Amino acid sequence: MRYILGLGNYAMGDDGIGLRVVEHIGSHDLDTGFEAVEVGNDGLLVMTYFTEETERLVIVDAVEFGGQPGEFTVFSPDDVESHKTVGRISTHEGDVLKLIGLGRELKQPVPPIRIVAIEPQGMAPDTGLSHALQDHFDEYVAAALKEIRS
Repeated sequence: MRYILGLGNYAMGDDGIGLRVVEHIGSHDLDTGFEAVEVGNDGLLVMTYFTEETERLVIVDAVEFGGQPGEFTVFSPDDVESHKTVGRISTHEGDVLKLIGLGRELKQPVPPIRIVAIEPQGMAPDTGLSHALQDHFDEYVAAALKEIRS
């Protein structure tokens, strides 16, 4: 099975972009041949998809990578190194790259993973997306679909 996982928090502005992308995919019946899943801010749930049955994961999330707000990039976890400082792995704060590393250390069957990383403009309490992300929303959906179908 193939999955697009949307990470984030609807109540924190642009941090909800991953959730909104998978919600859009599901509500427009674009999820043919894969499942679009709202993971939310519980990054540990990503590890539940590290199974023999999982052929491919695409993760969509707001990521501060130094780009312009609204810019996005797509990469494999093997292509980058995390510099995020987290106190511990928890259900409310985490680092998906560190979770993938933990899965590998635990000898879980980590499938091929692609990450659609979207540079946020703001991640403060707010229920909407910034104009920078709204203006490129269709591009994020197209990128996630391209990655899951490749």
